[in-house]
Amino acid sequence: MDTPIKLGIIGCGIAARDLHLPALQKLKHKFEIVMVCNHTEPKARAFAELVGGVPYVLDYHELLQQKDVEAVDIVLPIHLNYQVTKDALEADKHVLVEKPLAANLTEASAMLEFEDRYQRVMMVAENFRYRETFHRLKSRLQSGEIGAPYSVFWNVFHLVDSSNKYAQTRWRIHHQYPGGFITDGGVHNIAALRYLFGEFIAGNAFTRSINPEIGKLDTLSFQFKTEQHVNGVFNVFFSSNGYSENRVIILGDRGSFLIEDNTILWQRSGLPDQKEQIDDDGGYIEEFLDFYNGIRHQKMISSDFREAFRDLEIIIKALETADSGLSVRF
Repeated sequence: MDTPIKLGIIGCGIAARDLHLPALQKLKHKFEIVMVCNHTEPKARAFAELVGGVPYVLDYHELLQQKDVEAVDIVLPIHLNYQVTKDALEADKHVLVEKPLAANLTEASAMLEFEDRYQRVMMVAENFRYRETFHRLKSRLQSGEIGAPYSVFWNVFHLVDSSNKYAQTRWRIHHQYPGGFITDGGVHNIAALRYLFGEFIAGNAFTRSINPEIGKLDTLSFQFKTEQHVNGVFNVFFSSNGYSENRVIILGDRGSFLIEDNTILWQRSGLPDQKEQIDDDGGYIEEFLDFYNGIRHQKMISSDFREAFRDLEIIIKALETADSGLSVRF
C-alpha cells in the first residue's frame, strides 16, 4: 500500500480552509498535512490547529527547507504564484498551485518552461476539470443526445458586495493582475467550456465597472467561437443586484441541455423532458486524487500548467481587446 504524501500548505486563507481542507480530510489515507505557512501568525496558528495541531511557520522558505515535505499546496494571492512555485520546484517539491496560473501572461509563459527544468509533478488546482457534472455532460454530448451542438450560453449573474467573504480579502479588491474577480472566477468557466467544446479560435468582448469597490472590473460579456463549430456567449456580472443565476444552455440540432445546480435537463421537441441530478462535490476530491496519482503512480495529470495557461490566456486576451470593437484570435 502506498504511503500518504507528506504535504505542506502555503497560505491559510479562504480557499485553503473552505475548499482544499475538506477534500484533504476525506483523503487522509493519501495525504498527511505536516506543516502549514501563512505570513500572519494568528491565521497560521489557527489553521495549524484546525488541521490537527501541526507545526506552522511564517516564512514559506522555512517550510520548503523541510526534508519530510514531499509536496506543497500553494494557496496564495495570484500575484505570488510564479515566485513561490519556482522556489518550491527548486526545493525539489511537487507543486499544486491555485488557479489562475499566474498574474499575467509573461509569468505564465515562464512557468511553462518549468516542465523541462524540474522533474516534479506540477498541477493547477482547477477543480472544474474534475467536476462530475461536466464529465457527465460531455458524455451525453458525445453520445449525440441533442445531436450536433451549435451554441452555448453561460450566464453567471451574482452580487459580490462587502458581505461576500471573497470581497473582504484586500488582494482581490486591490488586485495586481488584470481582471480582478472576472479573471479569478472566469478561468473556471473557460476551463469547462474548453473541456466541452474544444479550443477557442476567436471572440470579442465588452466590460464595465458597476461597483468600483470590488475592483477595476466586475462585468464581462464574451462572445466566442470554438474549433468544434460551437458559437457561445459567456456572461459574468458580479454586480447583479436583485437577480442571481448560474446557468448553462446548450443548443443542438436535435435538442438542448440546461445545466443548473448540478442538474442536467434534457429537452427535445415533442418528447418528455428528462432530468438527471449529479452528485457533484465541486471536483476537489478528484483534483487531489489526480495530484496523488501523478506523484505516486506517475500518471499524467489533467490540469497541468499548459491547460491553465490556455484558460488564463483566453480571459486576459478577451479583457485586452474588450470594448475595442476588434475580434481577438486565439
